[in-house]
Amino acid sequence: MVREALLRGAGLAAAALLGFVAAMGSPARAALPDKPAVQTTPAASTPYDGSSVIGGPSTCPRPDAVWNELVTLVPPERLEARLRAVTRGKTPLVEIVDLGVPYRILAAGQIREYRDETRDCGYRARIAAVFVALAIDPAQLPAQLPAPLPAQLPLPSAPQPAPPPVDDTPAPRARLDLGATAVGGLGPEDHVGQLGVELRWSAGRRRLGPEVGLTALLPVDNTVGSVRLRQWRLPIDAGLRARIPGPRFERYGELGLSAALLSERALDLATSRSQTGIELGLRLAIGVHASRGRLAPFAALSGELVPAPPAIFALPAGTVGHTPIFWIGATAGASLSFL
Repeated sequence: MVREALLRGAGLAAAALLGFVAAMGSPARAALPDKPAVQTTPAASTPYDGSSVIGGPSTCPRPDAVWNELVTLVPPERLEARLRAVTRGKTPLVEIVDLGVPYRILAAGQIREYRDETRDCGYRARIAAVFVALAIDPAQLPAQLPAPLPAQLPLPSAPQPAPPPVDDTPAPRARLDLGATAVGGLGPEDHVGQLGVELRWSAGRRRLGPEVGLTALLPVDNTVGSVRLRQWRLPIDAGLRARIPGPRFERYGELGLSAALLSERALDLATSRSQTGIELGLRLAIGVHASRGRLAPFAALSGELVPAPPAIFALPAGTVGHTPIFWIGATAGASLSFL
């Protein structure tokens, strides 16, 4: 019994002691102020604005207009990171200088000058923004950006005239000229004019080639001395043709020998008999024909010198004169080319 009483008394004493200690500790704890919770927040970065990045006295383009174009080219977070790395506390980073027609851009130590005759301020702002973006961070430009413009924009120039068309048609192998001709003969005793047709062939694609001609003239009545005659002449010639080709016309010259068959008959004599002869001479001619087309017009002038003209003989008068010593002619017609 005594032991149980002692144990019960010790338990009560321990409970009382614990209650006293708890009573003493509670006010002290209540008197202490609560400590505020410490919150760790990341340091906010100072945002950039246009005036701290782009400056200068330019009015066309204005710095704020360039900034508005720049933020559309580079993502904002990338732009701020690059500006923080490039500026290093130095502002403004970009300077725009308006010089009238030209305008100068200074960005990150790089300088570029452009020209704009129209002074389109919006266009200038876009060009300046592209240059600034290239200077700050060229690797982060969007794929749809245009290629960098040249340093000097070329001035508009007057349209140049179109070059003349080049004719690749080869020179013809041969030509056949056919035209009407008028011939006049001059001599001491005989003056005569005749009309006819001339046919001429020439060959060769080089500047020098052969040519042959035949002229058929109409008979004509003429008076030599006191005798009326009917004269007929058939000239034939052969020689060389020298050509000077051109884009529209080809000029040429001819030099060769000529021979003519003559026939004469007295009209008023009692004994009317035809007389024939051969006339030899030296022929010279110049001409021109169109270069384009297979069938082209042509014109030519010719002269023929007969050193020893045949005599004109009529009975009973005998020799009444000689044929002309010089013949001059003009021909015009069409030239047919053969390729």
